[in-house]
Amino acid sequence: MIDIHCHILHNIDDGARTAEISLNMVRQAYDAGVRTLVCTPHSPDSSASRHYSPALIRERTTALQQAANQAGIALTLLPGTEISFVPTVPQKLASKQILSLAGSRTVLIEMPVFAVDQRFLPVAQTLIAEGYTVVLAHPERYIYNAQDLHDLQAIHEAGVLFQVTAIAVDEPHSLALFEHHLVDVVASDAHSDTYRPTAMRFAYDYVNGRFGEAMAQQLFVTTPQKLIAQ
Repeated sequence: MIDIHCHILHNIDDGARTAEISLNMVRQAYDAGVRTLVCTPHSPDSSASRHYSPALIRERTTALQQAANQAGIALTLLPGTEISFVPTVPQKLASKQILSLAGSRTVLIEMPVFAVDQRFLPVAQTLIAEGYTVVLAHPERYIYNAQDLHDLQAIHEAGVLFQVTAIAVDEPHSLALFEHHLVDVVASDAHSDTYRPTAMRFAYDYVNGRFGEAMAQQLFVTTPQKLIAQ
C-alpha cells in the first residue's frame, strides 16, 4: 500500500512529538502493509503547524529514512505537505514555500473542518489549469448537511480527487461519499503511534470486504502510485 497523508515527522506540527515516535509509526505503517509513505506535515497557514520549511521537511524525511533503514524496515519515505487552504496557495507553490507530494504535480489540500469553503473551488480550478492534480484531504469531515454534500460533488466534478481517512472508512459520512462515487484514495492521516495511529490495514480490509478487491487496490495502491509519480 501507499500512504499519501501522514504526520510522521517529529516536532513539526501536531503529529509525532519525538524521533522515537516517528520510528514507531514507521514500524506500524510497515506492519499494516504500507511500503511507500509520504510525510505530510501541516503547512504554515495551519494552526497545527509549529516549525515548517521545505528544507526542514526534506531533512527530517531523510533522517527518518536513514533510521528506518538502520532498523531494517523496508519502507520508502517521501517528503510532502498537507496544505492548509488559503486563496494564495498557487502563489505559495510557485514560490516554493510549500511542497507538493513527493516532488510531483500533486498537491494535498485541506479546508477548515467546519464547512465547505466556497473559495476553494476556483482556486482548485486555477491549480488544475496550471497542471496540478488537486487532492482534497478528509472530505468526510466537511459534511454537515445535504448542501455540503452537493458542494463536494461540484468540487469533485471539477476534477478534484478526494482522500478519505483510513480510520473513518466505515463511518456514515464516508459511506455517503462511497455511495456517490466520491472516493479516489484512502490514506491514514496518522498523527501518533498511540492516539491517532495508522489504520491502513483495517481500512483496506474493510473496503476489500465491502466493495471488492479491485476497488481496494485502486484506492490504496494504483491511484496513490499515479499521484506521486506525476
